[in-house]
Amino acid sequence: MNAFQALIRTRTAAKLALALTGAAAIVAASTAIAAAQAHKEIAVMLPAAGDPYFKLKACGYIEAGKEAGYDVKIYDAGGYGNLNRQVSQIQDVIQRKVSGIVLVPASSDGTVPVVEQAIAAGIPVINDGIATHSSKVTGFVGEPSYVMTELLSAYVTDKLGGKGDVAMLSGPSGLDLTKLRVDGFKDYLAKFPGLKVVAEKFTSTSSADALNTMQDFLQGHPNLKAVYTFNGPVAVGAVQALRAAGKKAGDVVVVTTDMEVETERLIKEGWIQATVVSQPVTMAQLAVKHAIDAAEKKPFPQTQLTQASMITATTVSDVDLSGQECKK
Repeated sequence: MNAFQALIRTRTAAKLALALTGAAAIVAASTAIAAAQAHKEIAVMLPAAGDPYFKLKACGYIEAGKEAGYDVKIYDAGGYGNLNRQVSQIQDVIQRKVSGIVLVPASSDGTVPVVEQAIAAGIPVINDGIATHSSKVTGFVGEPSYVMTELLSAYVTDKLGGKGDVAMLSGPSGLDLTKLRVDGFKDYLAKFPGLKVVAEKFTSTSSADALNTMQDFLQGHPNLKAVYTFNGPVAVGAVQALRAAGKKAGDVVVVTTDMEVETERLIKEGWIQATVVSQPVTMAQLAVKHAIDAAEKKPFPQTQLTQASMITATTVSDVDLSGQECKK
């Protein structure tokens, strides 16, 4: 082999090596893109995942994602008061470029900037149960909150014959859900001058907080005839206070929303007289489905409300709770 042939062979080998390197880089890049596209995730942001209500909903989120081939990861802010933590969690999933976000906001106003940041990044945000006060939110799945507490107020009015002192453990402040529930209950009650709301406080969803507040209510208003409670854990705290005060089941009418195992037991025992449920598992499933549809540019209803049902001791054993339960 002469020098010229050796030079040609060397250059040919170098070009071949360069081509192979380029091809390998293209394959690697294509593989990375395919892997990113293959990993589809919906981030579910909850204010208080430890609450029985959200524990109930968790399987609904996961089931809906699994059916569509999406991973669902649930994030917990650790309480309605932890807005900053929830905002930080949302910022993290924006950076990770998740497919979509299902958000139960810790604050209807406080989550506006980060929600609009997610949407600007091309990530759809579906509110579940509680609305963020932004017109840019992609969609909303929820309950007919105002109507639900109107039903409870009508029940209280009937049980008390339109007369008596009423207390309200109204739940976390700063949420549109809380406001709608409070307004529904009060607006109906206002039609009956003999019914007076003599004590009201916005509280956390902790049974311990509800217990302490209800004890204060009973000390200041020993003739209370009824109490509205924001949800099951708050109702449990109210019942504990009634028991500690020597009250018997039914002495004070207790009404609430949602129904977990403990709530159901107290209804059957006569301590809680009525609750209104709103198919929370169905809500969770719909929220994830709508987030997926939005991510895939498919049509979906921008607002969807579930059907509410009132449950009392006489109906608790017969009501259809399919929207409250996950697949066995």
